[in-house]
Amino acid sequence: MILIVDDDNAVRMSLGLMLKQSGMEWKAVGNEADALAAVRTHEPEIVILDMNLTIGTTGRQGLELLRKIKVLAPECEVLLISAWGTIPLAVEGMNLGATDFITKPWSNADVMAKINRILERRKKKSSPTLYDLEREAVREALRKCHGSMSEAAKALGITRQALYRRLEKYGLK
Repeated sequence: MILIVDDDNAVRMSLGLMLKQSGMEWKAVGNEADALAAVRTHEPEIVILDMNLTIGTTGRQGLELLRKIKVLAPECEVLLISAWGTIPLAVEGMNLGATDFITKPWSNADVMAKINRILERRKKKSSPTLYDLEREAVREALRKCHGSMSEAAKALGITRQALYRRLEKYGLK
């Protein structure tokens, strides 16, 4: 689920329509209290967070909300969005844990590309490959057998030669 946090209803609805057309589940809120409640309740994968939830243009309110979101949901990806963005503000946001920065007006294609990259990266991170699983099994067998190749090969049910090939394959020598 993607959470949109922006005080401007037109921005919330525009981003929401874009996400809906892409078949994505989304929720939109307009203030900090609702944003924090939604993060607690819905555990979004991504938050699109406006840096200026009030009339101000400093981005401080957005940075403070970013800090709170990262405390509640450290794994949540946050895309900062602002019409008043500056490079120092974007850098500070990234240092606080934001994933990327979007400037208003935005390109729907660019926003969707950023969202899709995040979702793809999260999918890869949460789904270990056969390569990852086998590499970890070899490492674990060696650890449990205190580095003994014969014992590790036996524990894995393979020959020592096969174990040596796997060590080379996985760069574990």
